[in-house]
Amino acid sequence: MHSAGGGLGDEAGATAVQGNRIMKKFLFATVSLLGLVGTAAAADFPVKGVAPVQNCAARQFQGGYIGIHGGGVHWTANRTDQDQVLVDSATYVQKEWGWAIGGHAGYNWGTCNTIFGIEVDGDWVDADVTTRLIPNAPGFDIHIRSQLDGLATARFRTGIAVDNLLFYATGGIAGGHFKTTYTSQFLGIPGVIPGFTNSASFDDWRFGWVAGFGTEWAFSPNWILRSEVLYVEFADREKRVLFAPPAGFANFTESDSMWVGRVGVSYRFGAVGPY
Repeated sequence: MHSAGGGLGDEAGATAVQGNRIMKKFLFATVSLLGLVGTAAAADFPVKGVAPVQNCAARQFQGGYIGIHGGGVHWTANRTDQDQVLVDSATYVQKEWGWAIGGHAGYNWGTCNTIFGIEVDGDWVDADVTTRLIPNAPGFDIHIRSQLDGLATARFRTGIAVDNLLFYATGGIAGGHFKTTYTSQFLGIPGVIPGFTNSASFDDWRFGWVAGFGTEWAFSPNWILRSEVLYVEFADREKRVLFAPPAGFANFTESDSMWVGRVGVSYRFGAVGPY
């Protein structure tokens, strides 16, 4: 009786141990399967709380570039007759709209979202204005003709890049090519008083300063569209000329300023796009 009872007990214990081993294997397989499923799901879905890596937007504008541009010019010319050679000692303000077309080249450096650069540009300008001082006086033709046909700037630029847009401010030095003609003509009275013509022309480059702002859009890795507004000012310059009698010496003062609005396109060398 004792031996039989002990045999049955041993057999029951062995069965329990084997059952525990099977249960452990099943649990291990289940945990492993869940781990594989979780890993696959993590590959398809981002983990919450981890910020995505941001692109450095300024890299779309870094490097050297060249381009073309065109637009409009609103020009103000101040011409002062100091010695009443024409009519009176007065300043005559001439305003004129014109157009400009030209090219630019530059280079940009930057950090992740900030740009620093230099740029030079040149424009052919067409702006021409004539002011007649006594238009209703018969027998007289007294006028001032001013022409602007060239503009060049050398500027620093700095700006902030957001996505594929750049917002920048700029400033530097400017040169403008001006031609001014002062004419005093009396047609005379035939057989009574002879006529005469006094004329003086000044044709030169003058230097001043320029400042402005603009935007650029990198619509592809190499090509950039731009728009900008510039204000340019040229300081007073004294002119002196000897008119024929009865006028004698004449002294004039000239100063100029202008607003320039233009759009253009640039090609960037060695571009690799945003990264």
